[in-house]
Amino acid sequence: MSVIKIIVAMDHSRLIGKQNGHAGMPWYNKEDLNHFKQTTLHHTLLMGRKTFEAIGRPLPDRQTIVITNNKDLNLEGVTLCHDLTSIIQNYQGQSKDLYICGGASIYKQVLPYVDEILISLIPGDHEGEVYFPPLPENQFECKEEIMMNTFKLQRYIRRNL
Repeated sequence: MSVIKIIVAMDHSRLIGKQNGHAGMPWYNKEDLNHFKQTTLHHTLLMGRKTFEAIGRPLPDRQTIVITNNKDLNLEGVTLCHDLTSIIQNYQGQSKDLYICGGASIYKQVLPYVDEILISLIPGDHEGEVYFPPLPENQFECKEEIMMNTFKLQRYIRRNL
């Protein structure tokens, strides 16, 4: 059975991105980027168009699905999808895990379907305008916290209500 997971890096105020100038992360954390790579390698990534454009290319050894409203968009090396709900429902019946990796609007829309959330908590105060939505009250439980060298990894699991 598949597991639908959010993977996200944020600071203590839930900041995840910046838009001024160019879209992207408000920090550079090599250890977190390595964690992201090792966690998602050989899995499927689902992201919004802005997140994909911030990355700039499909990531190696991962299938990439980009959600967009633009039916005329053509991106090489990725699968385009125009209906987020249908892609989530398709993955609920598969044996492969699906990693949701941004942006804020996509995270908010998929929270009702997510089984697990992996948060890289980046220390410090950062500048940006894009925030991760609050977790629905009492729906997720922190099962694990691992202190890495440069961030804290938190693993949340959906509670069986």
